[in-house]
Amino acid sequence: MFQNELQRQSNVVFAESKGPMRSTLVSRNVVVSGRRTSVRLEPEMWDGLREVCLRERANLHQICTTVSLQKLEDTSLTAAIRVFVMRYFRLAATEEGHTKAGHGYGLTLGLSTSSNKNYEQHAPIPFAKMTKTSFA
Repeated sequence: MFQNELQRQSNVVFAESKGPMRSTLVSRNVVVSGRRTSVRLEPEMWDGLREVCLRERANLHQICTTVSLQKLEDTSLTAAIRVFVMRYFRLAATEEGHTKAGHGYGLTLGLSTSSNKNYEQHAPIPFAKMTKTSFA
C-alpha cells in the first residue's frame, strides 16, 4: 500500500512539474512540540513534505517537530522546512536519477544546446556531501 501511495504521489508531482509552476503560498496548521502553529509554503514544498512523510512513515506534525528541534534558534520554521525538504531530496539524488530526468547541460531549463556546441564533453561537477547538521 505504501508503495502504491508513493507512486501515485510521484506521478502527481511529476505531472505537475511539466506545467507552469504554481506560486501561491498555502497556509496549513501544524502541531509542533504540542503547540499549534501556522506554516506558509509553496504547493510544491507541501508536495515534497507529504512525500517525506510517506517515505519516513511519519505524520506531518512529527516531521515538523523534528525540523523545529534541529533548526537554529533564529531561523523561522518555514525556512527550516524548506531547507529540510531540499536537503532530503538532494541527499537522495543520484547521477542515474538526474540522467533519467534529463538534467544537465541546461536542457531542462530550456537553454539551447546550439550555444554550446561541445556541451556533451562537460562532466557534471559533484557536490560536497552534506552533513546531518541543523536545518538552516
